[in-house]
Amino acid sequence: MSKHIFWLSSYPKSGNTLLRSILISLFFTNDGIFNLKMISKIEQFEKIELIYKNRNIFKNDLKKINNLDIFYKYILELQKKKILNFNEDFKFYKSHSGNFGIAGHDFTKEENVSGYIYLVRDPRDVCISWSKHMGITIDESIKFMTNDFASLRWNDSSKNPDFFNDKIQPAQLLSSWDKHVISWVDVKWTVPRLIIKYEDLVYKKKLVLDNIISFFQTNYGFKFDNLDIKISNIIKTTSFKKLKKEEEISGFRERSNKNSNAFFSVGKKINGRRC
Repeated sequence: MSKHIFWLSSYPKSGNTLLRSILISLFFTNDGIFNLKMISKIEQFEKIELIYKNRNIFKNDLKKINNLDIFYKYILELQKKKILNFNEDFKFYKSHSGNFGIAGHDFTKEENVSGYIYLVRDPRDVCISWSKHMGITIDESIKFMTNDFASLRWNDSSKNPDFFNDKIQPAQLLSSWDKHVISWVDVKWTVPRLIIKYEDLVYKKKLVLDNIISFFQTNYGFKFDNLDIKISNIIKTTSFKKLKKEEEISGFRERSNKNSNAFFSVGKKINGRRC
């Protein structure tokens, strides 16, 4: 068993980018200072270039991978260490996929997973944030979030974007908001896991950061240098105000092209007042 992937999982617009910012600052800096250019240190698993580089594993099914039943036959193959092309025993990957099986094929399996963090956010606030992110109405956002078959296309960051046209572009299954949460929270695995509320990540960041540090120290034996300095700088440089300002100045590659709103739009609990 390899157990090489540590998933950072969440329904979209639930704080995954903020979580990655914190973990990048904690694991990949000496001083805890973060900027948005560092976000690629923790990548999304669902990237077109991963499929393109390993297109040979799909054989005659390559042009049918828009079909989830067919694509999921190969999704565990894409999670092998030799396919992901890294030598570490432990690596973070972001994902918005629900932890579902399709046609008898799981999205992931315990044998691949060293642990995971799942982020959950008030669905009323997700509804509003998703509406802004996708440039759709609140009613359309509600319809999407309550659709048991809701899916998103894999992120097209490939150098060969034309290879995956609309007919063969793969998708990731989200399902409805509630089923997505259940798929990760109720999974019967023995690997370490940490469930974090988005609202705590925003309003109780120091407490959550302490819990994250303790989680990795206790379960994986990680040792973090300069913790006092790191914690102070992480709190400062991953504040919503700071990230929003940085996006205004330099842009952010994960911003949706479906609307003119910034990626970092509100960043606080609004209790679904517009949903």
